[in-house]
Amino acid sequence: MVTWNYRVFQEVAGDYIIREVFYGDAGEILGCTEGAIEPKRDSIAALAQDLVAMQQALQLPVMTLAEIPTSPAMTVPRHRETVTHDQVLAQLGLSDSAIDSFEDASV
Repeated sequence: MVTWNYRVFQEVAGDYIIREVFYGDAGEILGCTEGAIEPKRDSIAALAQDLVAMQQALQLPVMTLAEIPTSPAMTVPRHRETVTHDQVLAQLGLSDSAIDSFEDASV
């Protein structure tokens, strides 16, 4: 199960920000949010909980992006194979007539 917490990061320019850090089953770091997290919630109670969690991050060692692993599984491939409409239908075992029947029934 993936877990997360807030962590303080020191940026290259020297500024400090808070990011969410994600951990795997064995506690290994999987990744973090790209940028800083800002406290924003739909209620005062939820906002207060987030602020407490962010304050707890101040008690943990400060991190840098160099500590975050880069994994091929977490990167977006540069080139994706193009699949035609007919290939998708064939893969799903459908036909255009089956889709037309479904669309007619939902109207």
